[in-house]
Amino acid sequence: MRVRTAAVAAAAVGALLLTGCSGGQGSAGGDTLTWSMWIGSSDDQKVWDGVGDTGAQASGKKVSLQGSPFADYWTKISTQLGTSAAPCIVTMQSLRVNQFADGLLPLDDLIKSTGFDTGAFDEGAVKALAVDGEQYAIPYDTGPMLLFYNKDAFAEAGVGAPEPGWTVDDFQAAATALKKKGQVALATTVEDIFLEGTILSVTGGTMIDDSGKVALDDPKTAEAVDWLAGLVKDSTATRADGADASADDNAFINGTAAAVVGGPWNSLDFKAKAKFDVGVTTIPSPEGAQKTYSAGSGFGISKTCSDPSAAFTAITAMTSEKTLETLAKDGRAFPARTAAQSAWYQNAGIDGAKAALDSALASAVPLPGSADGDKLNQLLSQYGPQMVNGQKPAADVLAEISRHLGK
Repeated sequence: MRVRTAAVAAAAVGALLLTGCSGGQGSAGGDTLTWSMWIGSSDDQKVWDGVGDTGAQASGKKVSLQGSPFADYWTKISTQLGTSAAPCIVTMQSLRVNQFADGLLPLDDLIKSTGFDTGAFDEGAVKALAVDGEQYAIPYDTGPMLLFYNKDAFAEAGVGAPEPGWTVDDFQAAATALKKKGQVALATTVEDIFLEGTILSVTGGTMIDDSGKVALDDPKTAEAVDWLAGLVKDSTATRADGADASADDNAFINGTAAAVVGGPWNSLDFKAKAKFDVGVTTIPSPEGAQKTYSAGSGFGISKTCSDPSAAFTAITAMTSEKTLETLAKDGRAFPARTAAQSAWYQNAGIDGAKAALDSALASAVPLPGSADGDKLNQLLSQYGPQMVNGQKPAADVLAEISRHLGK
């Protein structure tokens, strides 16, 4: 998964990367395998260049990285797949694999012929990158949705460290105590993965069913959003910003909000940038009903790749235990390979991180992907603030989004 960064910085870096990497290389041929990846910073570039070098050494071919900011990546890849401009190796997010499966090569035959052991990976991470029983990518990271919190702010408000499995009532009590100290409790967002993760945990509501169909008429979904709107109205949550996907992260990092929903891929970034002690726990849920989403990303192969065997060899090296341990240490991924996960725990530097992740993973289900996923996220950015900020009832806004989706 991506590490959310400031939009301006990402755009600036992205412009530089696109200038250096654009051109009709396509899926290349000869001695080169092109590889598409979202890049959020110059540090990202260095890390992923190293991963590409690992793939190159294994395959005997140069791996040429094409970088784009996350927001631009999906537009670019949607125009490339199915054409000669498509990269050979395609980085794919579990939320979006359904949208792009037609342009990707099913990997099952390559997995079988090479004896590649998918059993060494988290089962949910593998399943999340499959569509209709066919595997379209090998995961490099995974992770459940979590709640990061400002330990200093909680302590100052007299709130004890929230234990994994804490309830919505526990959170409400903490929010009240924080408010008395002039501290906003939660940073809100309308970004798909984090909003959907919050909704599932708080009420069990869903926006996408197991078949990948967007269905926004679940009363529990509206109930959870109205709960968030109540927090905003009560000044215990920030207002959602549909134009800036990093607004919630920034509110947490700068101390405006004492908690934010994120994934394990956010942990080292939060810890490095925040001027307070960062804690992590599960997203609050009803008593005895803890549940969360997990999501991740991996590497697939385009159908137009001229050498899929070499690309698969590169991918197996790029998802090896050693490579994923390095990514974990660099804070770029919670490894999808279970044997490499200890490296993340050792380098997270957050007390209680293992207990929180273990608890969340025990109840986690893969966040379903959808062919309408990108459009849903765009509509959430456009209309979502109206419901999260309490301007309109959630049921009305969700019905309006459904109409725009033609549902």
